[in-house]
Amino acid sequence: MKPIVSSRQRYSLFNILMFSIAFTFPVVWLPFLRCLFDGKSYSWGQTYFGKQLYSEGIAPDYIWLIIFLVFYVFLFYSFYWLGKRIIFYVLLLIWWLHSFGNLWYDIIKNGDTMFHGDTLNVHISLTGVIAPISIVAAVLIIMVILKDRKMPDFGIAWGKRNTFWAFIILGPLVAQIFLFVMGEPHGTTDEIGVVIAILQALLFPLIFLPPQLKM
Repeated sequence: MKPIVSSRQRYSLFNILMFSIAFTFPVVWLPFLRCLFDGKSYSWGQTYFGKQLYSEGIAPDYIWLIIFLVFYVFLFYSFYWLGKRIIFYVLLLIWWLHSFGNLWYDIIKNGDTMFHGDTLNVHISLTGVIAPISIVAAVLIIMVILKDRKMPDFGIAWGKRNTFWAFIILGPLVAQIFLFVMGEPHGTTDEIGVVIAILQALLFPLIFLPPQLKM
């Protein structure tokens, strides 16, 4: 089997953007898990460029969560491990449109946008924070692309550290099955499962950081 080898060495600017992207990952990872494990007792929905997506458990629109999940995983992977860098640049632009273009579309068309998290009772108005965050994200993307174009190729093999973090981050899925399937809806077990899922999403980039070069 051909070993997985990175095309770039680890770089702080890349890491900043990776973990910034990770802050938008929970809105995909959490409903992906809850629809899968909770079934019809959990409903997910969002407006996406004017189209209303909705799923109670695993329903037809659940396919969108699968698509979004695959996209995010491939995007995290592409930072360091993808050889064709133009694809990496396109993925970054798609992520910006996916995360901010969709929100701006909804705000321009319908006014203020609210994020609702029922289990943790989170309700946040997004309009006031979208403008500065989307601008900062766009600047970071431009800086990463410009830096990446000047960086040499590196053949750093996938290491034990990558496998370790994959086990640490994805290992709790076994417990989450119990917490979501057997637990009381919106109860303590549900909240624990949600917190674990959010932490998993935020830490996901750790799996894809290449080993540090020894100087």
